[in-house]
Amino acid sequence: MVELTNTSNQLPLKAEVNYLNFYYGGKVHALKDIMMPVYDKKVTALIGPSGCGKTTLLRCFNRMHDLYPGNKYRGEIALQPDGVNLLSPKVDPIEVRMRISMVFQRPNPFPKSIYENVAYGLRVRGETKKRVIDEKVEKALHGAALWNEVKDRLLQPGTALSGGQQQRLCIARALAADPEIILFDEPTSALDPMSTDSIEQLISQIKNQVTV
Repeated sequence: MVELTNTSNQLPLKAEVNYLNFYYGGKVHALKDIMMPVYDKKVTALIGPSGCGKTTLLRCFNRMHDLYPGNKYRGEIALQPDGVNLLSPKVDPIEVRMRISMVFQRPNPFPKSIYENVAYGLRVRGETKKRVIDEKVEKALHGAALWNEVKDRLLQPGTALSGGQQQRLCIARALAADPEIILFDEPTSALDPMSTDSIEQLISQIKNQVTV
């Protein structure tokens, strides 16, 4: 069992992992009785050797494991302040992914324009007002420290950007949906040192907006 205790009663919680167990294919017991607090507007880092379950745990938060048959959860991840159990079968995984965004190891921009990459989550939510989408796209690109680099080429493909820019585009896409939590799965592992430093600084800044 892995347990992190709250060293300060003054820190508000955004989520609580309680006795979480996860099974791949219903057989491989990958996570065992995980207990962990996630503090609001803070960066919580998972550190451990390759294969120890860091990515498996992250993907429980936004129900990514639901995409593959046979996987099974026990325990709960309670999202605060409403206390909803994200793992409950009564909770729609799509709604979970709207509340909890994810940025992966390698940049994965959609084969769309820079603008449409960022607007994607808004359109999925049903937003149709161009003015609202324009404002949120610009705000998200500012939040990802990318606006000044792409403001004059928003209609160009997102895949035409450099690796570091593509990863910041993915962060902007995550921010645009106004998530409560953003999950980062080793977001700098495929980047050069300068891009890595840029992403790390960006994470330090966005923790003031959203739990990481």
